[in-house]
Amino acid sequence: MSGNLPAEVTSFVGRDSDLVVARKLLGGTRLLTLTGVGGVGKTRLSRRVGEAVRRVFPDGVWLVELAHVSEDRLVASSVAGELGLGDDSSAPLTALIDFLADKDLLLILDNCEHLIDACATLANRIIPATTGLRILATSREPLGVPGEQVLPVAPLPVPRESGDQDNPAARLLIDRATAADPAFRMTEANAETLGAICRRLGGIPLALELAALRMRMFTPEQVLARLDDAMSLLTTGPRTAPQRQQTLESAIRWSYDLCTPDEQRLWERLSVFVGGLDLDAAEAVGGVGSSRTLLAALTGLVEKSVLAYGPGADGSGRYAMLEPLRQFGRDRLRALGAEYAVRVGHREHYYRLARRGRTDYWSAADVDWFRDVTREHANLRAALQFSLGDPAGARRALQLATELWPFWEHCHLLLEGYRWLSEALAKDCERTVDRARALAATSVIAAMLTETETAMGLARACAEIADETGSTQVLAEAEMARAVLAFGAGDLRGALESAGTASVRARDCAHRRVEMESLAFATVCALALDDASAGVCAERLTALTTEHGSHLLGGLAAWTVGTQRWREGDHQGAVTALCRSIELFRLFDRCAWLATGIDGLAWVAAADGDPQRAARLMGAASGVRHGSSQRLAHAMTNLFGHRVGAQVRAQLGEREFDTCFAAGITLSLDDAVDYAIAASPEVTESEHVVAQPISSSSGTRRTSPAGVLTRRERDVARLIAQGRGNRQIGQELVISIRTAESHVDHILTKLGFTSRTQIAAWASRNML
Repeated sequence: MSGNLPAEVTSFVGRDSDLVVARKLLGGTRLLTLTGVGGVGKTRLSRRVGEAVRRVFPDGVWLVELAHVSEDRLVASSVAGELGLGDDSSAPLTALIDFLADKDLLLILDNCEHLIDACATLANRIIPATTGLRILATSREPLGVPGEQVLPVAPLPVPRESGDQDNPAARLLIDRATAADPAFRMTEANAETLGAICRRLGGIPLALELAALRMRMFTPEQVLARLDDAMSLLTTGPRTAPQRQQTLESAIRWSYDLCTPDEQRLWERLSVFVGGLDLDAAEAVGGVGSSRTLLAALTGLVEKSVLAYGPGADGSGRYAMLEPLRQFGRDRLRALGAEYAVRVGHREHYYRLARRGRTDYWSAADVDWFRDVTREHANLRAALQFSLGDPAGARRALQLATELWPFWEHCHLLLEGYRWLSEALAKDCERTVDRARALAATSVIAAMLTETETAMGLARACAEIADETGSTQVLAEAEMARAVLAFGAGDLRGALESAGTASVRARDCAHRRVEMESLAFATVCALALDDASAGVCAERLTALTTEHGSHLLGGLAAWTVGTQRWREGDHQGAVTALCRSIELFRLFDRCAWLATGIDGLAWVAAADGDPQRAARLMGAASGVRHGSSQRLAHAMTNLFGHRVGAQVRAQLGEREFDTCFAAGITLSLDDAVDYAIAASPEVTESEHVVAQPISSSSGTRRTSPAGVLTRRERDVARLIAQGRGNRQIGQELVISIRTAESHVDHILTKLGFTSRTQIAAWASRNML
């Protein structure tokens, strides 16, 4: 674990003393809250503190941005999500406490003020239950938790009337003005005016940065004059806001007044987005005319620093708006009476994204769809919340939550999906196909959460409406829900029969998702029962996923094939198929099925007479699965794994088994995957673990230089020799970019090299 702090893109000015105080306070408290008005720099200071103390926390510094979280109930799951945990636990706070119990970790909770009670509850629960956790919060008010240290973050000191330009506020203004216009300089002629600007803006960093941008178009004297005009405008009439807030608002309003009408309109409309947006989303709600006009307005807002543009977590281009600017735009939109219409456009855009899953989920487009939905998770939440609060939007909430069914199921978000679906079902009670589909989705998710009685009631209601409407697709979904319930009740024969019926019904009405899922489920049940239909189901599933290019469901197909081959004694074939399943599952962020592939390789290792590796793999699978209550996947593997686990434990003895298991469970996700797929027929595990670089002077002998690398690493080296980059390697081998990067690092370490050029030359010499 290393954390998720973003790289800083601007210089850190004027907070050195605050940084020293914050570090000192953090060393003596478990909870430090930075308080202050909006725009004063709490977020920037918190990230700087996190960067400064990173080495003190071996388990990382983790930033959780709460500005886009709208409900108290989502706070714990948002924290869990940033830490890479599942969000499908019925008690997310308990799962979070279990995960953090032995971690030395700094958690930064940013923008807590609108969720103050939930953040206080979270801190009050997890701090006493952990030993190495510290929390750094930012909020406009303290959390009010016992033991909390509060550090008020004041505006930057401003220059005195007599001069004194060498002070934090002036340095920030000059630094940002120079960044906006490299030709800008502070001179004797403008020094006093710059000081007056700092005083007029009260030393609030965000206000100073907005004013600095104006230096590209105005002289300092013109900037000061216009600030005075803006202040007069805002303070005319009754004002209840604190003076500092009025100061910030005046700076924001001046930036707004300097925008063109198209830019102003776009600023207002883009304020409905949370967590950023892309160009397609801007076009969906822009309302400023042609694409050319929209691009011009976007460019203008970026140039005026109302919007920031840069790569998102997945490398795609994203626009983002600072929270004070977003709030200003939202208030303007609301005052104009246009908020409802824009939010409807926002919702419809994200409904179209969710609906893509009807085909993308089971096709070659699945990686892109899951990536896009993950990236837009905050906006999807906003769309769902808006729909549930809109009397005319209940049906759309039902549809939207149902379309996201695969996302909830496969990405450790069962609990969140269950809640959205339940709320939507309560809002729209009309007996329609949409309701039946939502009931089927909720039933399956409830079964996965072992809410068996609830799941049974939902399944019955789904079947009744399916019969009434005569929808063949919903009938197939209802039958699949019956299969999951039978499995949960321990009725494997009933589950097999229902899954088989569901696959036939789905095939007849071309419902590919249910056909593939039911075939996978039927294969597992058949294998557990030693039923002859296992091979037929696995073959049919493999043919379907291959035909349609599915990655996630293809991973399930590969797992069923690998499990079958292991049962038949074809260990090499089992390893090949199971490694393939892991590589496919790894393409998806937090895929709930990844641990199943590692479990399968543990069974093969046990059958190959390597109980130590088997125990380590069992530990690795347990670590990957940790924090998730997606019990279906675990129950499926436990059908076979509990017997293998008992066998391995008996072979090794309790002490050695526990040692090996613990070594596996402590592996990071990437290391667990690398360890799992590292074994190959050509290289034994011991060679893989202890191999020294070729250039080492240790004198270690090898029968073949290529034998230093695993099979996968040799594939990567061969592609490097062909001039492929990490992205191309990932596409060629159907692995993630991070996994490709990890393989390259391992190759460099093993061969004692420092560059890809050396790898390429080595690969060519060894004729890989």
